[in-house]
Amino acid sequence: MTEINLDRLFNPESLAMIGASDTPGKWGFIILMNILKGGFRGRFYPVNPKRESILGVPCYPCIADVPGPVDAVLITTPAHLVSGLIDECGAKGVPYAVVVTSDFSEAGPEGARLEREIVAKAAGYGMRVIGPNTMGLFSSKPSLHALMPPVMPLRGSVSMFSQSGNVGVQMLGWGINEGVGFEKFISSGNEGDLNCEDYLAYFAHDPDTRVILAYIEGVELNSRLVPLARRTSKEKPILVFKGGRTEIGRKAAASHSGSMAGSAAVYSSVFRQTGMVEAPSSQGLMDCAKAFAAYPIPKGYRVGILTRGGGWGVITADACEENGLIIPKLPEAQTRILDGILPKYWNRDNPVDMVAVISEQTYLDCLEVLAGWDGIDAVIALQGSARTADDFPETIRGTPELMAAVKTIRAFLNAQNDRSDPIVECMAELVRRTGKPFIGVNTCSAEEHRRSYLDYGVVSYPTPERAVRVLRLMADYGRFLGSA
Repeated sequence: MTEINLDRLFNPESLAMIGASDTPGKWGFIILMNILKGGFRGRFYPVNPKRESILGVPCYPCIADVPGPVDAVLITTPAHLVSGLIDECGAKGVPYAVVVTSDFSEAGPEGARLEREIVAKAAGYGMRVIGPNTMGLFSSKPSLHALMPPVMPLRGSVSMFSQSGNVGVQMLGWGINEGVGFEKFISSGNEGDLNCEDYLAYFAHDPDTRVILAYIEGVELNSRLVPLARRTSKEKPILVFKGGRTEIGRKAAASHSGSMAGSAAVYSSVFRQTGMVEAPSSQGLMDCAKAFAAYPIPKGYRVGILTRGGGWGVITADACEENGLIIPKLPEAQTRILDGILPKYWNRDNPVDMVAVISEQTYLDCLEVLAGWDGIDAVIALQGSARTADDFPETIRGTPELMAAVKTIRAFLNAQNDRSDPIVECMAELVRRTGKPFIGVNTCSAEEHRRSYLDYGVVSYPTPERAVRVLRLMADYGRFLGSA
């Protein structure tokens, strides 16, 4: 299998942009602004024959006038101009052309003909084409934000390729909200030349990429994809969300990116055989990214559940059963220890119901008991966070006595929220000590979920169903690793 070294694309020392503009609203302006705002560490050359500078950066009339070699060029001009620009870039010796411009194969037969023409021309110069119809790329090390939307991703260990630019950059945005950082991202566009297999192969060998995300609408399920994905999955997880699962979706895929999306059942079968982890939804893809990037893979399907109240434990147990996770019976050794911690009327089984005991220390003690249980592979800890979702309302008014009480309560809540969270700290330590995932489920604010992840590396979700679905996919991946 021939694999392409894309280092000069993702780590360029010099970057040119043909079609750079000083008109707000044009892609040539927005992408240029994102590159400057992102603080690209290499040399950047806007190209526009009608401008001497844009946003204070000197402009060049054409790519030939750019001093020195150029590692990659971004093209945002109208489609009918791209073919001639490929010739100019080829004469300059540019190895990569990122064609942001649309109106190619996704637009019909004439666009497809033009796309084939520019790809053939580029091949003649030894140049590779990204796109066309791409939303660009992001790379953490050179601080390269060559993206159409004004999103500034967090930096981390996740790399992604996406056959939809909109879906891909939405994941970058969700990553900011969830605390998930990205190492590299590319919108593959129409894949007239380089395709998702090329990016998968590169990310597979990238030492800075720990987890690979993919949004796929249609690929050739040929001999290259299957062994490549199977080989990569043995080293790092590939998390994939498949678009175009229905007839309507397949038609939409063909019209917006030119992809031919095949049978969802066939794709799912290939994903399972190769160890790729298929997320059930777009949100599920980001949920998986959090856990796979932060946690060890469980060695089996057995789950211990800790809950402050019975109802959420019941819901979580149902979700586990429905998703093929195992809730083993609590052994006598752990039962005896918990008898000395919990009230005498506790349920003495798994899920461990704390029967509404609110003590923080008791919760920590119960976590320690579950951590010492060799008969489980993961823990779901419900309602563990001691933080509050909101401050005391500012609208409360009343007697001086009431207002004094409100002031006291506000001070207490603020002190609780400002301190470190001992339960989250404990979960982080137990993950390190046991090599098992401890997943939280809390009704706290989205910011608290984000803080737990960024500050402690602890994964939590607002509902038990989301936690269970992720844990099931992690266990499936662990089974693949065990059989690989």
